[in-house]
Amino acid sequence: MKTYFRTFAIAAALCAGLFTAHAAGKRAGGPKGGRLLEKTEPHAEFLVEKDRTVSIHFYDQGGKAVAATTQRVTVIANARSGKSTLEFEKKGDSLVSTAKLPQGDGYPVVVQFQQTADAKPQNLRFKLDMYTCGGCKRAEYACTCDH
Repeated sequence: MKTYFRTFAIAAALCAGLFTAHAAGKRAGGPKGGRLLEKTEPHAEFLVEKDRTVSIHFYDQGGKAVAATTQRVTVIANARSGKSTLEFEKKGDSLVSTAKLPQGDGYPVVVQFQQTADAKPQNLRFKLDMYTCGGCKRAEYACTCDH
């Protein structure tokens, strides 16, 4: 009986650990449906618009929108058709790309983020998959599911 109870307790602890790891692995999504780049300060949301331009919106720790100030962003898309670099300009409170992403999807992108012009750039990499995730109903590049 003691062995049965001990085995049950270990199994319960393992299940609890797996549940915690699953919950911790879930990514936060951006308020507008894009990918939240949590390693930036303030947090930046990478959003591919319908016309394939990219918008970058900024949020404080509480999720409240803040205006773009001195941030600089460059996106490098390594599509099958070739490498493209997107520059950004300030439009309202956000940054918007001056060019469109290449056609297709499934290619890697690098978002180079600088808080100020003289700050060291952060490189954030992910795969740009545009199909809709069946779980969270977001574009796959912005998926919040743990899969």
